[in-house]
Amino acid sequence: MKSWKSNYIAVLIAETMAIAGFALSMPVIPLFLAEDIGIEDPGTLKMWVGLIQSCAAVSLAVFAPIWGRLADIYSRRMMLLRAMFGGAVVISLMVFVQNPWQLLILRTIQGCFTGTVAAATVLTAGIAPAAQIALALGLLQTGVAIGNSIGPLIGGILSDFLGHRLAFLSTGLVLAGAGVIVLTWVEDDSHPKPGGKGFRFLPEIGPILHSPVLISMMITTFVIQAANSIAAPMLPLFLRELAQGSRYIGSATGIVLGAGAAATAVASVAAGKYSARIGYWRTLIFCLAAGALFTIPQALVGNMVQLTIFRALASFCLGGATPVLNAIIAVSAKKNQLGSIYGFNSSVSSAGGALGPVIGSMAAMISYRMVFLAAAVLLGLSALETALRARRHSA
Repeated sequence: MKSWKSNYIAVLIAETMAIAGFALSMPVIPLFLAEDIGIEDPGTLKMWVGLIQSCAAVSLAVFAPIWGRLADIYSRRMMLLRAMFGGAVVISLMVFVQNPWQLLILRTIQGCFTGTVAAATVLTAGIAPAAQIALALGLLQTGVAIGNSIGPLIGGILSDFLGHRLAFLSTGLVLAGAGVIVLTWVEDDSHPKPGGKGFRFLPEIGPILHSPVLISMMITTFVIQAANSIAAPMLPLFLRELAQGSRYIGSATGIVLGAGAAATAVASVAAGKYSARIGYWRTLIFCLAAGALFTIPQALVGNMVQLTIFRALASFCLGGATPVLNAIIAVSAKKNQLGSIYGFNSSVSSAGGALGPVIGSMAAMISYRMVFLAAAVLLGLSALETALRARRHSA
C-alpha cells in the first residue's frame, strides 16, 4: 500500500497538468469566436463570450454535488479520472466547431463531465492527515496556479502562430496524459457500494445548512469565483483595445494571465504554510480585502504592463484565499462527508463562475474598464461579510 504522500504527489502532478491543459484553450475562446467563427459585431461578440463562458459553469454547478456524493460512496479517484478523460474527449471535439451554437453545446457538456479541481481537492482532503491538510491543499492550489500560468502562455503562442483550433486539440491531449498519471500511480480508494433503503443518490444539504461556518465559506467561494470570472472572459478584448491593432493578442493574454497565475502559486504556498499560525479567518479577511484594493487600479491602466502588475498583485492576494477557505471547510466537516460538501462548494463556485461572465458582459457594454470595478465591489463586500462571520465565530 502506497503512502499518502506518494498518492498525493501523483495527484498534484496530474492536476497541474490538467489545469495547464484547460488554460491552453479557454482564454482564446473570445478570439476564436471573433476570428475563426467570424462574429464581427462587438455587441454580439460580447454576448456570445458571456454565454459560452457561463454555460459550462452552469452545468458544472448542477452536476458537481452528484459527483461529490458518488466520490464519498464509491471512489474519489474514479471521479478524478472521470473529470480528466471526460474533459479530454469533449474539448478535443471543439476542433470541429463551425458556429457558436456548437461551441455552446460542447461547453455545456464539458461542465457536466469535468470539475478536476473539486475532484482533486476531495481526494487530497481525504488522504492527507489532519495536521497536513492546509499545507496539502495549499500546494494543490499552487499546482492549479502553475497550470494556469503555463497554459495561457503556451496556448497563446500556439493560437497566434498555428491557429486557435490547435489549442483545443492540445488541451485534449494534455488532459488525457493527466488521466493516465492518475490511473497508473494513484492508488484506488473504492468504497463498498451502499445497499438498503439508506442509499441516496443526491447528497444531503443538511450538514451545510446547520453550519454557519460552512454557509459563510460557500458564500465566499461564490464571490471569489464570480469576481475572477467577471474580467477574465473580456481580458483578450480589453487587451486588443489597449494594444491598438497588435496581432499578438493571444500571446499578450497569456502573459497577463500567466503572471497572475504565477503570483497565485506563490501565495498558495505561503498561505498553506503560515495560515495556521496567523489564523485561518484573519488570513482570509486580509486576502479578500487586499484583492479588492488591487483590482480597482486595473480599471485605470493605460498599457499592458500596468495591467499585468496590478493583476498579479490582486491574484497574489486572492491566491491565498482559496487554500485557507478549503482548509476551514476541511476542519469544519466530517471526513466521510467531504466529497458531498466539496461537491456543493464546487457547485457554488460554478454558479459564481456562471454569474461572473454575465455581469462582465453587461459591464462591458458600458466599458471594458467597468468589469474590474464590478469585481472589486464583490470582493470588498465579501471581505466585510467574512469579517462579521469571524467575529461571531470567535464570540
